[in-house]
Amino acid sequence: MQRLLAAGFLWLSTGISAQTYFLNGTATASDGDCYQLTTTQGNQNGTVWYGEQIDLTEAFELNFSMNFGTIDATGADGMVFVLQNVGTNALGETGGALGFSGFDPSFGIEFDTWQNGQFGDLVTDHIGFVSDGSVDHNPPTGLAGPVNANINGANIEDGEDHPVRITWDPNTTIIAVYFDCDLRLFAEVDLVNEIFNGESEVYWGFTGSTGGSFNNQTVCLAPNIIATDPLVAICPGSSIELNVSGAPNTVYTWEPSDFLSDPNASTTLCTPDSTMTYVVSYEGFCDASISDTIVVLVEELEATVLTDPSSTLTCANPTIEVIAGSNFPSGIEFSWSSIDAGANFESNQTTATIDAAGNFLLVADWNEGACLDSLAFTIDLDTTTYQSALISSNNVINCSVDSVTLLLTNGDVDAEFNWQLPNAANFTWTNEPFELVTNTPGTWSVTTNNPGNGCTSTTEVTISEDFTFPVVEAGYADTLTCSSPTSLISGIAVSPIDYTPILNWDWVEGALNALDPLAPTALAPGTYFLTVAFEENGCASQDSVVVYQDPEATIDASSARFPNVISPNRDGYNDRLTLYLEDFPDFPLLSIVREFELSIFNRWGNLVYGYQGNPVEWDGRINDDDVAEGFYYYKLEYLIVCGDEQRGTLTGGFELFR
Repeated sequence: MQRLLAAGFLWLSTGISAQTYFLNGTATASDGDCYQLTTTQGNQNGTVWYGEQIDLTEAFELNFSMNFGTIDATGADGMVFVLQNVGTNALGETGGALGFSGFDPSFGIEFDTWQNGQFGDLVTDHIGFVSDGSVDHNPPTGLAGPVNANINGANIEDGEDHPVRITWDPNTTIIAVYFDCDLRLFAEVDLVNEIFNGESEVYWGFTGSTGGSFNNQTVCLAPNIIATDPLVAICPGSSIELNVSGAPNTVYTWEPSDFLSDPNASTTLCTPDSTMTYVVSYEGFCDASISDTIVVLVEELEATVLTDPSSTLTCANPTIEVIAGSNFPSGIEFSWSSIDAGANFESNQTTATIDAAGNFLLVADWNEGACLDSLAFTIDLDTTTYQSALISSNNVINCSVDSVTLLLTNGDVDAEFNWQLPNAANFTWTNEPFELVTNTPGTWSVTTNNPGNGCTSTTEVTISEDFTFPVVEAGYADTLTCSSPTSLISGIAVSPIDYTPILNWDWVEGALNALDPLAPTALAPGTYFLTVAFEENGCASQDSVVVYQDPEATIDASSARFPNVISPNRDGYNDRLTLYLEDFPDFPLLSIVREFELSIFNRWGNLVYGYQGNPVEWDGRINDDDVAEGFYYYKLEYLIVCGDEQRGTLTGGFELFR
């Protein structure tokens, strides 16, 4: 790479800083601030790039001249005005691509002096808008044109300097090119977003190439081609370079001439002691008379910071973009720093994105330290979260609990609530949004929002359902007979076993001893119903067992007797006066006695004990008092039912001793 300072840079001795161009490939400098990209030799390739990037968010106007050589019929290939982001050492390829190939992304204004039919070229010398390193005029890289370079279609390889003007308006996204003082082509092209993917600062310059055919191809640029903005600012005691760009060899007149190093130059050094307004008159390209006004503000530099939307980080705004500014319209370098260790942010020149609270510092620098100003600012943090509690009257819906009340409690008057409901939720508000009644299981949650900062908290309750019913087996029992007048009901089962069963027996006809509900005894034939409810969920099921009486069963009660001796001394032997069958002493005779009337007399015939009701065994006591030893008489009226009814009277006597 060859770096060349143009002739105008000799003005460095006057304190004016010249703008720099960088040359690559076959490009060389020639007289009058001109740069020859190719000569009359084949396969040449040259570029010239302006040293500073141009900001596409701002309008620009560039005026220069182009010379395409003197070879007409076989002259080639042309030059391209290029916007690119590769850098100042970029160099494309030779031949019909005009040195433009290899730049992607890029935008080019092609000045083509050779027809390549495959690219959609015109026969005449022409101009077109192209992109991404391709000179093909067809989409997608072809953006506009081609059109004749000269409005009349005349040859431009005539050895003459042709004035060219390029304008760009970022507000309308219109770029236009003037050739030989005539508007030749314009189009809406979103250079920032469509070409450069959001980048706004790019390099600009020219490419030129030859192949089998060739020409001397030259572009002439003013040493200070970028004009000074209409409004600039400097610090007291400082200087600034004022610059405009007119036609070659024109005369410039600055008024007033106060504080100017040269009031008749295109570039002059201005050292005012107060704010000044200058008007410069000169002749531009195409014989245009131009009068520009430049205001130079002289004031102390003041840095400013604009935060959007506020200076407080919140849950709704986890980052804050701060924008650097100053009272100077341009020319300020900004730098950011954090006073607090660990405060993180991303920044560029004019903006910083902050995601942590702390103290920060912005430094504004004009002209590499000629004057500085700093501004400290604070970013606060507000993550105050409102807390709510969601309380349920029961966490399970089951056979006993058919609905649940959900109560939301929160003491923040400005809190906002958002309920998240289970699918197909069925509920009724009793106090919206704080209380509802539902029979829908699932997870019920409420997000509580602090509207001041967007911070949220979530509370939830999970309601389950349990409708597990008992599987009940009421068991089985043997058939009742006179010899087996009762039967233990066996095989009772309840599942599943991880629940607590509550058992309840019931019957319409019959008799049951159910002190142990898992092992009850049937005292009579009948149908017995076992109802089981689970303590945990209240769900109940029922099963039944039938206890039968053998219709053929009978017993002969004619041998019913009382013992002739009892000794109620509670030693377990002969303690009671018990009715039994003499022929079948182990038979539980009392179990089949339906009517029982017993009278006991002493030896003088006095009644000492009388009883009527269910059959009993007398224990030798009256009202818990022991009767005296001696001989006693009895009389029993009975009805025995086992098969046939047997009614009878039993009389006799017995000895009682202790």
